[in-house]
Amino acid sequence: MDAVKSDMELKGKKYEKFLNYHHIIRYGLGLIFIANALVAFFAPAEFVEIIKNSFIVNFLPISPAIFVGVIVGLNDAIIGLLLIGGFATRRVAIWATIWLVGVMITIGSPFDILEHIGILFMSVALAIDDKYLM
Repeated sequence: MDAVKSDMELKGKKYEKFLNYHHIIRYGLGLIFIANALVAFFAPAEFVEIIKNSFIVNFLPISPAIFVGVIVGLNDAIIGLLLIGGFATRRVAIWATIWLVGVMITIGSPFDILEHIGILFMSVALAIDDKYLM
């Protein structure tokens, strides 16, 4: 019976590496941030409109167009590249979580917030996962 148990434990360890979906979450979330960065760089009108219609516009020391093109675009590109590359994943996921909460507060629309909750859960999953604890 012990031989069967140890054989099952070995098979469990062997297949355990295939049951690790962290890379899928990293790649998926990273691609979402890359897509948003591309929108901020090449078609920023929607993001600029969101910022102009929110309370954030009162706190910006620069115009919303520059904010979207520089701050949002660079932030999203850096987060996306770091997630895809797997560098400092937990720290990047924590920053992505904070950023997404800020986006959800800025948007304010319940349906848009609902849409972002799934993305938020992905970043939270990476932030609290034991694999990435440092």
